[in-house]
Amino acid sequence: MNIETFYVHLKFQTISGGWSVNLPFLCDKCGVCCTLEDFLNAGEIQGTAESDRGVYAKFKALTVELGKLFERDEKMYEQHIAAARCPFQEGNICSIYAIRPKGCSQFPNTPFGMLSEDCKALERFKEQKRALKRGRVVEETGHFTGDRIVPVSFSKKQYDACIAKLLKAGITEEEKALFNSLNEQKDNNS
Repeated sequence: MNIETFYVHLKFQTISGGWSVNLPFLCDKCGVCCTLEDFLNAGEIQGTAESDRGVYAKFKALTVELGKLFERDEKMYEQHIAAARCPFQEGNICSIYAIRPKGCSQFPNTPFGMLSEDCKALERFKEQKRALKRGRVVEETGHFTGDRIVPVSFSKKQYDACIAKLLKAGITEEEKALFNSLNEQKDNNS
Protein backbone atom coordinates (compact mmCIF):
# COMPACT_ATOMS: atom_id res chain seq x y z
CA MET A 1 0.00 0.00 0.00
CA ASN A 2 1.48 3.32 -1.02
CA ILE A 3 -0.91 5.61 0.90
CA GLU A 4 -0.04 6.48 4.47
CA THR A 5 -3.25 7.16 6.32
CA PHE A 6 -5.33 6.59 9.42
CA TYR A 7 -7.99 3.90 9.45
CA VAL A 8 -10.36 2.34 11.96
CA HIS A 9 -10.68 -1.38 12.44
CA LEU A 10 -14.35 -2.08 13.12
CA LYS A 11 -15.05 -5.39 14.82
CA PHE A 12 -18.76 -6.25 14.79
CA GLN A 13 -20.17 -8.50 17.51
CA THR A 14 -22.89 -10.93 16.46
CA ILE A 15 -24.69 -13.86 18.08
CA SER A 16 -22.72 -16.26 15.90
CA GLY A 17 -19.35 -14.64 16.63
CA GLY A 18 -18.05 -11.59 14.88
CA TRP A 19 -16.59 -10.09 11.75
CA SER A 20 -14.49 -7.04 10.92
CA VAL A 21 -13.50 -4.49 8.28
CA ASN A 22 -11.01 -1.62 8.03
CA LEU A 23 -12.39 1.84 7.17
CA PRO A 24 -9.73 4.29 5.91
CA PHE A 25 -9.63 8.06 6.02
CA LEU A 26 -8.53 9.47 2.66
CA CYS A 27 -7.29 13.05 2.76
CA ASP A 28 -8.56 15.40 0.02
CA LYS A 29 -5.59 17.73 0.61
CA CYS A 30 -8.01 20.60 1.25
CA GLY A 31 -5.66 22.24 3.75
CA VAL A 32 -8.43 22.97 6.26
CA CYS A 33 -6.55 21.18 9.05
CA CYS A 34 -3.33 23.11 8.40
CA THR A 35 -3.70 25.89 10.93
CA LEU A 36 -0.88 27.43 12.90
CA GLU A 37 -2.55 26.36 16.15
CA ASP A 38 -2.81 22.73 15.00
CA PHE A 39 0.80 22.79 13.81
CA LEU A 40 1.96 24.13 17.18
CA ASN A 41 0.05 21.33 18.94
CA ALA A 42 1.18 18.57 16.57
CA GLY A 43 4.54 17.85 18.20
CA GLU A 44 8.10 18.21 16.99
CA ILE A 45 9.22 18.36 13.38
CA GLN A 46 10.65 14.92 12.55
CA GLY A 47 13.76 16.15 10.73
CA THR A 48 17.02 17.37 12.20
CA ALA A 49 18.45 20.86 12.46
CA GLU A 50 21.55 19.70 10.55
CA SER A 51 19.81 18.10 7.56
CA ASP A 52 16.81 20.45 7.41
CA ARG A 53 18.41 23.82 8.11
CA GLY A 54 15.88 25.91 6.16
CA VAL A 55 12.91 24.33 7.92
CA TYR A 56 14.44 24.77 11.35
CA ALA A 57 15.49 28.36 10.60
CA LYS A 58 11.92 29.18 9.53
CA PHE A 59 10.55 27.48 12.64
CA LYS A 60 12.97 29.34 14.92
CA ALA A 61 12.00 32.68 13.33
CA LEU A 62 8.33 31.77 13.82
CA THR A 63 8.80 30.97 17.52
CA VAL A 64 10.66 34.24 18.09
CA GLU A 65 7.89 36.19 16.31
CA LEU A 66 5.17 34.36 18.26
CA GLY A 67 7.02 34.89 21.54
CA LYS A 68 7.12 38.63 20.92
CA LEU A 69 3.43 38.68 20.03
CA PHE A 70 2.56 36.72 23.19
CA GLU A 71 4.56 39.14 25.35
CA ARG A 72 2.89 42.13 23.70
CA ASP A 73 -0.72 40.90 23.80
CA GLU A 74 -1.74 37.37 24.86
CA LYS A 75 -5.28 37.74 23.48
CA MET A 76 -3.96 38.86 20.10
CA TYR A 77 -1.52 35.90 20.16
CA GLU A 78 -4.42 33.47 20.73
CA GLN A 79 -6.44 35.03 17.92
CA HIS A 80 -3.46 34.94 15.57
CA ILE A 81 -2.57 31.28 16.05
CA ALA A 82 -6.25 30.26 15.72
CA ALA A 83 -6.68 32.17 12.44
CA ALA A 84 -3.27 31.81 10.73
CA ARG A 85 -2.39 29.02 8.31
CA CYS A 86 0.50 26.67 9.00
CA PRO A 87 3.73 28.38 7.94
CA PHE A 88 4.75 25.24 6.01
CA GLN A 89 1.57 25.07 3.96
CA GLU A 90 2.08 25.96 0.29
CA GLY A 91 -1.27 26.12 -1.45
CA ASN A 92 -3.02 23.20 0.18
CA ILE A 93 0.09 21.04 0.32
CA CYS A 94 2.55 20.50 3.17
CA SER A 95 6.03 21.65 2.15
CA ILE A 96 7.61 19.53 4.91
CA TYR A 97 5.44 16.45 4.40
CA ALA A 98 8.28 13.92 4.86
CA ILE A 99 9.31 15.44 8.21
CA ARG A 100 6.00 16.89 9.42
CA PRO A 101 5.17 16.52 13.11
CA LYS A 102 3.57 13.25 14.24
CA GLY A 103 0.31 15.03 15.02
CA CYS A 104 0.08 16.13 11.41
CA SER A 105 0.86 12.68 10.01
CA GLN A 106 -1.71 11.09 12.32
CA PHE A 107 -4.59 13.35 11.28
CA PRO A 108 -7.51 12.92 11.91
CA ASN A 109 -6.63 10.72 14.91
CA THR A 110 -5.32 13.68 16.92
CA PRO A 111 -6.77 15.89 19.67
CA PHE A 112 -7.51 18.55 17.03
CA GLY A 113 -8.25 16.26 14.09
CA MET A 114 -11.78 15.07 14.77
CA LEU A 115 -12.72 18.64 15.74
CA SER A 116 -11.71 20.06 12.36
CA GLU A 117 -14.50 21.84 10.58
CA ASP A 118 -15.15 22.29 6.87
CA CYS A 119 -13.10 19.21 5.91
CA LYS A 120 -15.24 17.31 3.43
CA ALA A 121 -13.04 14.19 3.63
CA LEU A 122 -13.37 14.09 7.41
CA GLU A 123 -17.13 14.60 7.24
CA ARG A 124 -17.42 11.73 4.71
CA PHE A 125 -15.25 9.52 6.94
CA LYS A 126 -17.42 10.24 9.99
CA GLU A 127 -20.61 9.58 8.00
CA GLN A 128 -19.19 6.33 6.59
CA LYS A 129 -18.24 5.20 10.10
CA ARG A 130 -21.72 6.06 11.41
CA ALA A 131 -23.34 4.17 8.52
CA LEU A 132 -21.31 1.01 9.19
CA LYS A 133 -21.79 1.15 12.98
CA ARG A 134 -25.50 2.07 13.01
CA GLY A 135 -27.48 -0.33 15.18
CA ARG A 136 -24.56 -2.68 15.82
CA VAL A 137 -22.32 -3.56 18.73
CA VAL A 138 -18.90 -2.48 17.44
CA GLU A 139 -15.39 -2.38 18.86
CA GLU A 140 -13.38 0.37 17.15
CA THR A 141 -9.60 0.77 17.16
CA GLY A 142 -7.50 3.31 15.27
CA HIS A 143 -4.43 2.36 13.23
CA PHE A 144 -2.11 3.68 10.50
CA THR A 145 -1.34 2.06 7.18
CA GLY A 146 2.37 2.60 7.84
CA ASP A 147 2.08 -0.16 10.44
CA ARG A 148 0.99 -3.76 9.93
CA ILE A 149 -2.56 -3.76 8.53
CA VAL A 150 -5.01 -5.38 10.96
CA PRO A 151 -6.43 -8.57 9.38
CA VAL A 152 -10.14 -8.56 8.57
CA SER A 153 -12.77 -11.27 8.63
CA PHE A 154 -16.10 -11.10 6.81
CA SER A 155 -18.37 -13.01 4.46
CA LYS A 156 -19.20 -11.85 0.95
CA LYS A 157 -22.69 -10.92 2.17
CA GLN A 158 -21.27 -8.80 5.02
CA TYR A 159 -18.79 -7.10 2.69
CA ASP A 160 -21.47 -6.36 0.10
CA ALA A 161 -23.67 -4.87 2.85
CA CYS A 162 -20.75 -2.62 3.90
CA ILE A 163 -20.21 -1.42 0.34
CA ALA A 164 -23.94 -0.67 -0.05
CA LYS A 165 -23.95 1.36 3.18
CA LEU A 166 -20.77 3.21 2.19
CA LEU A 167 -22.23 4.09 -1.21
CA LYS A 168 -25.30 5.55 0.52
CA ALA A 169 -22.96 7.47 2.86
CA GLY A 170 -21.19 9.11 -0.10
CA ILE A 171 -17.96 7.15 -0.47
CA THR A 172 -15.85 8.38 -3.41
CA GLU A 173 -14.29 6.03 -5.97
CA GLU A 174 -10.82 6.71 -4.51
CA GLU A 175 -12.06 5.98 -0.98
CA LYS A 176 -13.76 2.80 -2.21
CA ALA A 177 -10.53 1.63 -3.88
CA LEU A 178 -8.59 2.25 -0.66
CA PHE A 179 -11.32 0.50 1.35
CA ASN A 180 -11.06 -2.50 -1.00
CA SER A 181 -7.27 -2.65 -0.71
CA LEU A 182 -7.36 -2.44 3.11
CA ASN A 183 -9.91 -5.24 3.23
CA GLU A 184 -8.30 -7.82 0.97
CA GLN A 185 -8.49 -11.23 2.53
CA LYS A 186 -6.09 -14.08 1.90
CA ASP A 187 -8.88 -16.60 2.50
CA ASN A 188 -12.30 -14.99 1.97
CA ASN A 189 -15.22 -16.64 3.76
CA SER A 190 -18.46 -17.07 1.81
